[in-house]
Amino acid sequence: MPFTEEQMQQIYNTNLIDFAVQHGFEIEKGDRNTVHVKHSGGLYLFKHGRGYVCFSKEGSKGNIVDFVQEYMGASDFKSAAEMILNCRAYEQTEHYIPPVEKKLRGDLVLPPKDKNFDRTIAYLTRTRGIEKEIVYAMIEQGRVYGARTTSEKTGYSFHNCAFVGYDEGGKPRYCALRAPSADSHFRQDVENSDKTYGFTMEGHSNRVYEFEAPIDAMSHATLCKLNGIDWREDHRGSEGCLSDKALYRYLQLHPEITEIVFCYDNDVDGKLADGTPHNHGQVQAEVSAGIFTDLGYKCYIQTPQTKDFNQDLLTFRAMLQAGQGEAEKAVER
Repeated sequence: MPFTEEQMQQIYNTNLIDFAVQHGFEIEKGDRNTVHVKHSGGLYLFKHGRGYVCFSKEGSKGNIVDFVQEYMGASDFKSAAEMILNCRAYEQTEHYIPPVEKKLRGDLVLPPKDKNFDRTIAYLTRTRGIEKEIVYAMIEQGRVYGARTTSEKTGYSFHNCAFVGYDEGGKPRYCALRAPSADSHFRQDVENSDKTYGFTMEGHSNRVYEFEAPIDAMSHATLCKLNGIDWREDHRGSEGCLSDKALYRYLQLHPEITEIVFCYDNDVDGKLADGTPHNHGQVQAEVSAGIFTDLGYKCYIQTPQTKDFNQDLLTFRAMLQAGQGEAEKAVER
């Protein structure tokens, strides 16, 4: 290795944010752990200065050497290291990130409805195992429908499941799209969606179950129905992510709610950027439960047995089917 131990320490102690700024990258506010690189799509630098991740480019993450090779054209480790050593950015400095004026959000325009909702119904009932009664109830309320969009460039039509959130006046304010296929990972919020108005399943009790995704909320309702519980009794909502923004607004509109059950994913294989094991869903559930307990709500955490409640539902259905098969064999014998 053509570098001394001291030089290697300098390389990996070089703060990535300082280094990037000195080489012309512009940064702006990200979240509590990162800053965003302007005009980069999904490129974020961790505030501790030791790494980066790019959400718009699968597998794009690493340390400062990886960054120089991936985003600054260094052909190998040696050339990347030389570039870093010629830049004196060894001390963490504070970067002033000017506040960005948020653009006014325009009106949400829902995607056109498909000629029929067969794809959406089949996906939710067959692939996802959700009860038809629940799917049809959500369709009747306008919270679920089959969407069809056509690309202006190619003319190709895309079929998606649409999950809609409404404001207190019944106006659509949020719409999440998901491909109706187990083989596709496509999911996207429609432009001008407001995440504070999440997908909800209104109930009548003083309890709300909160989920990350609409399919998990509908799956939980199905599990209740299959176990003889009235799924219409309690409220259910989804954030569309790991956040409590939609929950805050829903509670304002439903002062009768006094109990919150956080049903976030069980990310047993989750990791932080540095590889440290981290159960994102359950960590957030504990944080959220603490916040809302302080606000006077009774809070509980319901952890799925598998990754999420849809996987729990599919597992439960498989067990029921296996049990039914064994019973039929016993009758034949």
